[in-house]
Amino acid sequence: MELDRYDKQILEILTHEDLNLNELSERINLSVSSVHRRIKHLIESKIMSNLKRDINFVKLGFSLHILLQVSLSKHDTETFDKFLTELEDIPEVTNAFLVTGQSADFILELVARDMDNYSDILLRRIGKIDNVVALHSSFVIKEYNVFNCYKLLNKV
Repeated sequence: MELDRYDKQILEILTHEDLNLNELSERINLSVSSVHRRIKHLIESKIMSNLKRDINFVKLGFSLHILLQVSLSKHDTETFDKFLTELEDIPEVTNAFLVTGQSADFILELVARDMDNYSDILLRRIGKIDNVVALHSSFVIKEYNVFNCYKLLNKV
């Protein structure tokens, strides 16, 4: 499926924010009915599921799903903030976790089209960020969606 700029704006916004149709419509300067129709099409195309912000990156051409452990040379708020700011310029990074109990400081979730694309992301972009001293990749073989919100909410 070919995505136009409105589809891409919808996906980008919904990956970071939960907005209603009116707010989303205002944000991208498109009518509410057009936004609704586009979201419905994205759901039917299985690019996203419902409005849960789940984007099917494989359908968009990103066949690799990677968990990347990143170790930094300094462990202070300024270094972490600068690192996270640099990550904002790497669109393939879909999530970042500051972790403890690991040999890494961050675990990044990212996608890549293929190994050449991943090599570029790893060596020319993430590896060049100040204070990055070690990178360890794990490739996701299969994702299991075990989170059951309904059961969790029943415990509250």
